Order: sequence, then C-alpha cells, then structure tokens
Amino acid sequence: MLKRYCGDIVPTFTSAQLTKVGIEMFKAVGVPEDQARTVTEVLVATNIHGVDSHGVNRIPNYIRSVKSGRVAPSVTIKILKETPTTAMWDCAGGFGQVYAKMAMEDAIRKADAFRIGLVGTLGRGHIGALYYYAMMAVKHDMIGVVTGRSVARQVVPYGGAAGRLGTNPVAIGIPAGEEKPILLDMATSIVAGGHAEVMATRGQMAPEKWFIEPDGTPTNDPSAYSKRKGMMIPFGTYKGYGMCLILDAIGMALGATISGETGFGHTFMAIDPGALVPLQDFKKRMDELVRYVKSCPPQAGFKEVLIPGEPEWREEERRGQEGIFVDDRFWQEMIKTGREIDVDVAKLVAT
Repeated sequence: MLKRYCGDIVPTFTSAQLTKVGIEMFKAVGVPEDQARTVTEVLVATNIHGVDSHGVNRIPNYIRSVKSGRVAPSVTIKILKETPTTAMWDCAGGFGQVYAKMAMEDAIRKADAFRIGLVGTLGRGHIGALYYYAMMAVKHDMIGVVTGRSVARQVVPYGGAAGRLGTNPVAIGIPAGEEKPILLDMATSIVAGGHAEVMATRGQMAPEKWFIEPDGTPTNDPSAYSKRKGMMIPFGTYKGYGMCLILDAIGMALGATISGETGFGHTFMAIDPGALVPLQDFKKRMDELVRYVKSCPPQAGFKEVLIPGEPEWREEERRGQEGIFVDDRFWQEMIKTGREIDVDVAKLVAT
C-alpha cells in the first residue's frame, strides 16, 4: 500500500508483513529463529511507536554487520559479576535487542524479589530504541530506567569543534493508573544519530547549527552528520553536554573503551515503587500529576500540553490503523540487501 507521508508517497505495511521480512532476512545470515524474531519484533514495535530512526530501516545495516563479522548471529552472554540485585554481563558481538531484552528481564526478576534490579551490559550489538526496555518494567508496574553509551564519537563537548562523545541516550518509564505511563526516551545529543539520517533522507533541514561539518563549520544540514562523518552538538548546550558526559562515564565504568572496541555500555534498571509507598497510591499520584500538568493552559501557537511519550502513544494508535510507513530509500535498500542474501523481500510482503 502507498500513502502520503511528510509530503511524499511512501510504502505502507502491516506489522505482520515487516515482521515476516525481518525474520526471514536475519535467518538467511544464520541468526537463530527465536533471536531473529526478537530483533524484528523490537524494530517493528519501534516503527509502530513512531520512532522510524530505530525501526526496520536498520535491518540492512544489521545484515551487513553480521556478514562482516562485527555482530555474531547468536548471542552468548558471559556473567562477569552477580549479586541478588545486580549483574554485569559481557555480551560480546551478539544482537543488542536480544541481550537487552534478556538484561531487562533479569533486572525485573531481581526487582520482583528484592524491589530493585540493575544489569549492566557490554556488547557490540546496537540495541535500538531504549524506550522498549523501559516499558518492559512499566508493564510489571515498575519504574524502568535504561542508559546507554554510544560507540560513535560524533558529539562535540560544549564549545568544542571535534567529536569526543556519543549520542548517549536515556529512557525512563513510570507507570500510572488510568493514564498512560510517563515515558521519556531521548538522546543527550541534540537529536539521535538515526533521526539525523531520517531527516537527511526526507530532505529536511534542522535548526541552525545543530550539526557540524567535518572541517568544524556549523550547519543545519543533517547530511553533514549522517553522510559526511560530521558531528552534532549536545542538547541544551552546557546542561546537555553534562548529561552526555555523565552517561559516557557510566559506560566507561562498565568497561567500555573510548575506541569502542568493547562495544556499547548499557544499564537496565527496574524499581518497584511498592518498596516506598503502596503501589496503588503511587499510580494514583502519577495519574494526578499527569492530569495536573496537562491542565496547564497552552502558550500561543500550541494546542495543548503533552506529557513525555504522549505523541508516540498517539502515533501508535494511528499506525495501528493506517500501517507503518517506510521511506522509499530505506525500502529499496531492504530489497537490495534481500537480493544479496537470496531473500525476495517484495514477494514476502505480497504473500
């Protein structure tokens, strides 16, 4: 199906169609079916959530990573250290979505038993959008916190003109009662690296000086980052830089190296709010907070005040009805990659 999106006609698919494509493509390069399904389901769910930068457009790059040997077809976890409430894993070259989901599941198990659980991971696999794992905890009536230290050094320190930090994301999910959860998922750079690529693909320009050309010249062209190996600034100038550096430090504390040889450094935390107050009281208070914030009169030019995560909840509802949009450039790359591994992508979505 074709629909108009962001001014262009783009292919639109059901989640079942994209799930079938992803699983078959990953299986074709040796990924076990259960792990292929996990990776694909995380990617497709992220598209439905409205975060196209971390969705199925990543599949061709993931396939190349497996073929080049950077990412192993199957996840192998080595437990470096463990206590009743914490663990540290070396996940080596396995798929990030697989070990990230396992890590949050373990953090939730620990929190079930001891009210709090924290699992740190090192691994070369990109784990995708962090909100997915925070929401795993939320679905268990827990607060979910996920932090990440990125491998690419393409974010400049405040006042700098050369890359020294990663995009270093953080996600926090807080359960509510009758209201939707409060869900923050953000890079500590001005924008996520994957979103810069989507902007470049759609021909969108950014506000002035978001990006920096390789020669140090500020620009509003996202292609400087996504295609010319340029850089971007932290969000919120000095404050964003501070948060970005802190998350880099946490990743380094886990064992990540500046060179990125050890891969990404992530933490997955689940917190049972019932350890502090009765759970139903907590959820009632979150409902009150959400309603109080949303009751704020909007400024001129705004229709309403939204809570973090609300635009994505609305997009989930819309895409659940209308389908998932995939930019033509990414879809053509999917078809091309499929041919290279003997998978007929067009045929899979047609059947």
